[in-house]
Order: sequence, then structure tokens, then C-alpha cells
Amino acid sequence: MPHSPPQQNQTTGSDGVVWKDFPQAALLNLVTTEIVRNFPRPLQDDHRRVHAPTLFAALGSVCGFATQTSLLALIKSGLRPEQDIMAHTLAGGLTFLFGEPLNQFLMQGDASVHNPGLWPCLSGPALQNGCSAQDLPDLNTQFASVASRLGTAEEGMLDVDAHFRPLIATDTLREAMWAYMEPIFQQDYPDQPGAYGPLPKPLWGSAMTVATGMLFNTMFRVMDVRIAMTIILQSAIFGSKIIET
Repeated sequence: MPHSPPQQNQTTGSDGVVWKDFPQAALLNLVTTEIVRNFPRPLQDDHRRVHAPTLFAALGSVCGFATQTSLLALIKSGLRPEQDIMAHTLAGGLTFLFGEPLNQFLMQGDASVHNPGLWPCLSGPALQNGCSAQDLPDLNTQFASVASRLGTAEEGMLDVDAHFRPLIATDTLREAMWAYMEPIFQQDYPDQPGAYGPLPKPLWGSAMTVATGMLFNTMFRVMDVRIAMTIILQSAIFGSKIIET
């Protein structure tokens, strides 16, 4: 899949500004900033350390599921066709969502909902930090690896050495982190609701995709870039296919 062009009216920088010049930019910036600041906290151990592969798997799986949520919201509202999006129940009894529109939406994004796509949000920092295109994982291989494990005993497992696997199974990790992240998307807090109200569901994937890229960039030196990207990409692909029951 080719790299997506930068989004118009989008900036990324140390000040946390991501989007500007459209009506929901302030809310999207707020949600993205809250994700970046808070995402690692539930994964910290007693010494406030985070197991990097587990963090990367959590980011990917939540990013994939948020992207699926956004696409289904767009389909439900009639803004995207349902064509070529299919649910299949596999031999293990679990049902997954398939379709090239979902794959494209996850990896290449959608300018109409200000989503740059996960691949540019990962490959951009990697190239800016001195990697070459040859240092990056092959995207088609990531999809093939995830698909080959669906319906098997290795479903959701990542194609990396055991040393680099997350401490928690990918779907269990996604489910636990989603309970922590959904209130941020909804801006629904015990003390008071967010000032702007909930983030519309079509933008959930946008916020999570950019937040994933920003956190990946801050942890770029923690591990080999190909391995880190493989963990995030495969977790995101798997997370995008999970259907909540």
C-alpha cells in the first residue's frame, strides 16, 4: 500500500497541536492529548515502568478497534457503503469483520474524517529518525500473518520472537484498555463531563491513530523499529477485525 499524503491543515509538534481550522479540531486535539498522556498508565508496574511490547500491542489493538468503530459509524450514517464489508464466523466460533475498505481505512486513513492512517503515522517517525524504507516491515506480510492465525490456536498471536511478545493476550489487552479509553472518547468522567461533549464516533479512529503515532515516536529508541512496528501493525489489524458480542 502506498504512503498517504499529509493531511491539509494538520500539524504535529511538541505542543500537542494535531488538527486546526475545522469545527471539531479543539475536541479532537483534546481527546488525542488525553490519550497520549494517559494511555500508558494502566500498563505501568509498581515501579511505574511499562513493558514496551505490551504497550505497543495495546496501542495497536485499541487503534484497530477504534478505527472499526469509526468506519461502522460512517456506514450506519450512510456516509460510507456497506459493500465489501463482511462478518465471518470462523472454526473457533468467533466472528470477525473482513473487507478491503476496513484495511484501507485503518492503514491509509480518510481525509474526510481527518484520519491520516496508521501506516503514515508509524513510517513517518521512523523515516524522520533515520530509518530507510528497507528497515520497515512489509505491510502485506502483516495482513497475511494475522489472517493465517485467525481460527487457529495462535489466533491473535504476533509474528515476533517470544521475547518481544506482550505479557497479555492481544484481545484481553484490547478489551481491558478499551474500558479505560472509551470514557476519553466519550468525554464521560465521574466528576464532570468534558467541556465539548463526546467525540463523534467517526473521529475515534482519527484520534487513536495519531495518538498511536505520537507515542510510538516517544518510544522510538526502546526497541528495533521493525519489531516495534510489527507489534503495532499486527495488533491493529487483529483489533480492527474483532466484533464485540
